[in-house]
Amino acid sequence: MKISGKFVLLKKMNLSDADFIYNLRKKKDISLYLHNPPKSLSFQKKWMINNIKDKKTLDFMIIKKSNNRKIGTIALNKITKSNAEWGRWISKGNIVENIESVIILLDYGFNNLRLRNIYSLTNNMNTRVVNFHKNTTALFKKTRKSFFLINNKRFDAVEYSFNKKRFNLFKKKFKVMTESIL
Repeated sequence: MKISGKFVLLKKMNLSDADFIYNLRKKKDISLYLHNPPKSLSFQKKWMINNIKDKKTLDFMIIKKSNNRKIGTIALNKITKSNAEWGRWISKGNIVENIESVIILLDYGFNNLRLRNIYSLTNNMNTRVVNFHKNTTALFKKTRKSFFLINNKRFDAVEYSFNKKRFNLFKKKFKVMTESIL
């Protein structure tokens, strides 16, 4: 499965992506905010095999269209009839590519899966992503105390949520932004 935008496309994750994901997740500046990265490539593959089988999860690779290179990951998980969590968003793309990857994913969730609500949970120490949420049209829901356990330390999770109306406003805002810089 592929979902295409103007700058990036999302390709359903498969085992051939394991090395890229493993190397991305073990980078110190990225792993600071994530659940502990896998101990080895074989652990990464085992995790991926389980996720690929999980009907409530859609994991994607973010591919830069101009050179067909992998630049990151993004996912919908905990998918129900009406809700899903988006996350596992790690990207080395530029601001436009990163935002478009979110828009493509959310668009798929609202328009293809017919979800009513898509939420995200972000480590409160990950100020770049928390600020990203603050600058979208997502609704701040709550802070979940001691939600994440990373390197034997507890961190709060900040929850933001989109419904279709808020998402469409965000998509419109992004379109205006890209038209002004291109």
